[in-house]
Amino acid sequence: MNVLNWAMSLINQLVAWHTRKRNLGISMMAISSMAIIGLAARSFSFEATGVAGIFQAFRFSTSEGLPAVLQIGLIVVFAITFVIGLGLVLDSYARERRETDVNRVVVVEMRGLVDTSDQPLINAVPPALVGRRLDALVDVRRLLTGPTPNIGEALEEIGHVRRTVRNARGDTTRAHVKVLAGGVMHVPLLFYAGTLFDDEGKVVLMDWERTAGRWCELNGADSGSRFDISGLDTLVPTSDVVVAVSASYMASLADIAATFHGLPVVHLALARPEPNVLWSEKMQAGLTQQFLQTMADLAGRGIRTVHLVLAAPASLSIRFGMAYDHRNMPDLQCYQRERDHVPPYPWSIQMPTAAQAVHYLETPAPAVVAL
Repeated sequence: MNVLNWAMSLINQLVAWHTRKRNLGISMMAISSMAIIGLAARSFSFEATGVAGIFQAFRFSTSEGLPAVLQIGLIVVFAITFVIGLGLVLDSYARERRETDVNRVVVVEMRGLVDTSDQPLINAVPPALVGRRLDALVDVRRLLTGPTPNIGEALEEIGHVRRTVRNARGDTTRAHVKVLAGGVMHVPLLFYAGTLFDDEGKVVLMDWERTAGRWCELNGADSGSRFDISGLDTLVPTSDVVVAVSASYMASLADIAATFHGLPVVHLALARPEPNVLWSEKMQAGLTQQFLQTMADLAGRGIRTVHLVLAAPASLSIRFGMAYDHRNMPDLQCYQRERDHVPPYPWSIQMPTAAQAVHYLETPAPAVVAL
């Protein structure tokens, strides 16, 4: 699989190079320069005699090339073309400087688990995002490490993202602001962060490539795979439903049963969920659409609360949060999995609604049945 990923990355880079933005001015200058040099080399013959760099005689002739008048005319034409190309380059440079002065790129990196400080997201901004780069780092590692993580305070820190983005935007219109977001953090916190981006205009997502240890764009090829959805057809009328999403790993149905005893489960699963492979923007958009359709279906059935178990990469977790609409969908709690904990999903984040703010919830331990 690593070889396949490397091959796909190489192909994507070749395609990006082939389809890169061309600069007409540079092309005109290059062609004109080569033409002038070629004409001069083929048209003129030089002779010089001398010793130690002191020329005693210097002659040139155009007898072996094109007629002198035609030669000079072509050189003048290409010289004019070179000057025009230079003008286009200077104009393009000035325009890019103006765009940089007007546009803003707000970089929101969320650090919660892995130390990515030696590879900050702001240093990995794609060249296509032109504008003044503004750092909006959210670092809550000090709150999430140790035996008793302070999830509540971490939520407060993450909740400042929306205000930070708006302050960074200042009086610049939304059309001139792009948000670049990525993070390595607990899935429920990433989902919550996504809900804060839902009205912040254009948001570009990147993800941390664990093998290479660097930030990568979501520019991979769409494999065409989508979720197989099970459990909707047999869903009985109820108020609460577990929605399990298997995108990067297969959600443990045994752990779900141990945590949510008796609740029906709707499962959205890729045929072969694997980590570090969902690098296609188009594929993630397709999976998000299926998630939205499922949530809308549950709302239509009168479901009040969805207990979301999400096994997905950070970028897809954020994207699902961006798509979630509490106004038209059931209330949602997104859960954190701790494999050796009892219960296996010990806490969740209740997403904000019009009636209540976001808050942290501990999952009750399963009842012990006396024999």
